[in-house]
Amino acid sequence: MNFYNDPAKVDQYEKMCEEYDGTELYAVLEKHLTEGASLLELGCGPGNDIRHFLDLYTVTGSDLSDEFLSRCRAKFPDLPFVTLDAVSIETSEVFDCIYSNKVLHHLDNEQLVASFRRQQQVIAENGLFAHTFWLGDKEFTIDGMRFFFHDRDRLEALVSRYFTIRQSYLYKEFEEGDSVFILARNDLAAQAGSH
Repeated sequence: MNFYNDPAKVDQYEKMCEEYDGTELYAVLEKHLTEGASLLELGCGPGNDIRHFLDLYTVTGSDLSDEFLSRCRAKFPDLPFVTLDAVSIETSEVFDCIYSNKVLHHLDNEQLVASFRRQQQVIAENGLFAHTFWLGDKEFTIDGMRFFFHDRDRLEALVSRYFTIRQSYLYKEFEEGDSVFILARNDLAAQAGSH
């Protein structure tokens, strides 16, 4: 992810996100995740969501960009930050929730499946899978970084192979219905064991 290791590009991204307001997403998440829960944010970027989460949850931030991580460590010196790839998620810790905001859209279908399988192992039993995705039927590359948009039904079917969807929340980032926030429980292994 060399794109976000370039300080100028990180500056540009932070400027683009200055008006970011995640209030709508936070309200949805709070309906499903109890206060004090442990939350791993995949791809925390400049830490916009962390500002809100640190008042409610035990937060660990992660990114693949050393530049973003360096800036987040300076902003939030008391929080743990780790270098993690969203596919392999190489950690020995288990979390009550794994959250990302428009991060998994950089993964192709094979990588997405690998990430979901790994998240089954890293999310605690009955813990929460909470990720936002772009909706649509396109894919493109900018400066070597790929972006994949998803058909909502196909995406939900894929998530449902690994987790039990609790809420699929359609929202507007730029245009009405261009985004979906999927919240799902990591309970399929437990269900399989009880039959």
